[in-house]
Amino acid sequence: MKWGYRKVNHLPLLLSYEGYNEKLWKGLGKILGEYSAEDVVFAVETSCDLWKTIVDYLSRQGYTVLLVNPLTTYHSRPLMNHDFSKTDQKDALLIATNAYNGNYIKYKQFTPEINRLHRLSITYEKLTKDRQRAVAQLRAFMEEVFPEYLRCIHIDTETSLYLLEKYFLPERFHSIDIQQEAINIRRISNGNHGSETLLKIREYAKKSIGSRIQEEEETLRLILDSWISEIRQINKSIKAISDAMIGHAKKNEYFDILTSMMGISDISVARFIGECRDLNLYDHYKQIEKFAGTNLRLMNSGKYEGTRRISGIGNKRLLKLIYLMTAQTARFIPEVRIKFLKRQLKKKCYRKNIIASSSQLLKLLMALIKEKRKYVFRKEQNKQKAETTRKAA
Repeated sequence: MKWGYRKVNHLPLLLSYEGYNEKLWKGLGKILGEYSAEDVVFAVETSCDLWKTIVDYLSRQGYTVLLVNPLTTYHSRPLMNHDFSKTDQKDALLIATNAYNGNYIKYKQFTPEINRLHRLSITYEKLTKDRQRAVAQLRAFMEEVFPEYLRCIHIDTETSLYLLEKYFLPERFHSIDIQQEAINIRRISNGNHGSETLLKIREYAKKSIGSRIQEEEETLRLILDSWISEIRQINKSIKAISDAMIGHAKKNEYFDILTSMMGISDISVARFIGECRDLNLYDHYKQIEKFAGTNLRLMNSGKYEGTRRISGIGNKRLLKLIYLMTAQTARFIPEVRIKFLKRQLKKKCYRKNIIASSSQLLKLLMALIKEKRKYVFRKEQNKQKAETTRKAA
């Protein structure tokens, strides 16, 4: 049977209180007769977001719930009489069959603390994407109006946003008060920018190839202000989410252990704990690799051996986070850096070599978690790292 937002044996399961508390059980009674919570197992396909409410509801009612991946259902369709068609009835049978054959994950309820971290991590990722989109729009705007401006300063910094709020058109930068604005941007940028940056911008403004659209300045100003406001609001939200996430993560027993590794930030550790949910569930680092999708997909047949690639099927947020953490630790942690540099010596391909080194990082993290100890630099590892660095130089 297929339980969830689709049909249950031709019975419409309404997404309402009445549907969950009356029609569902009435339909079950007609099919099963007398039954108890121990007699029934629900298999639910985890497609869309509607499965979350029914799964939570059934779990609270005391039923065992099995989660079937939509990819499993998709690849199972042609196995039935070589028929690729998709219907509610067929998918219901496939979900039940896959659950019966063991192709499922048992639904597990986590602690409220872990759930908070998980939700905050998802929100953090979405806000980051929103910020990237807003910054891309701002960049595209300035590429038309004043493209040379992008050579002088990063478009999304607070210093840049301050200057764009006041000037933005090349003609406006002609009359900029270098002395006064240098004081302002030096304070905003904590000394990273000053009169040199402003002089450079003014020189570019005098011979800018940007579109001559001064007549539209009022409209352009309105558009620009909306994007600047959006970026600042997203920055504020990201800061609030980050602080809350780190605050919750510090209560976790593994936070201090993971942050003991140089190069891994507090926010990365907080997100890692939130995305992995319960680190006590993992016995081997390859389980985390598979969950994230960094495990290798092999293609071997006879004497043929295909290119090994990561599967990419898993938690995309965790996959991205592991890549970031590996890039950070590849600069400082000897165990990770040695493997990265050895691969660089064979073939320089930064991204592939970082991904390949992620297994070394996860192996190290799992050892620290199992032994419940902080990371300690070892002299022999530091010596080997120095030698490998010298060869790669």
